[in-house]
Amino acid sequence: MPLYTAIIQEGSVSQEIKAKIAQEITRIHTSIMKVPTNYVRVVFHSYPKGSGFTAGEEASTAALNCVLRSGHTTEDKSELLKQLWSMFQAHTGVAIGQFAISLEEIPSNNAMEMGEIMHGVGNQ
Repeated sequence: MPLYTAIIQEGSVSQEIKAKIAQEITRIHTSIMKVPTNYVRVVFHSYPKGSGFTAGEEASTAALNCVLRSGHTTEDKSELLKQLWSMFQAHTGVAIGQFAISLEEIPSNNAMEMGEIMHGVGNQ
């Protein structure tokens, strides 16, 4: 179920780095949240240079957002955020002040995957 959306400035990372980030997101998510790898999806969206802003000023800003089922522990979510932050920064070089990560939790019965309504966390 997890759907990761990475938003970055066009040309700021290569296709190879995008593939590595997707692999690392999958590894991190599955190891912490205990879900099969085929449930993790990663999509990159790019915006043109001059279209990113932080504090009202033009900047090469980046974001990583994840929609996931609710029910994971606070500790698991904190560990997920920390590992994702470190990995993304290491692969992109994005400045600390230009990067944000968020988790958006939804009830499992509000999602469908593999043709079935999702089960609650721990009930795969």
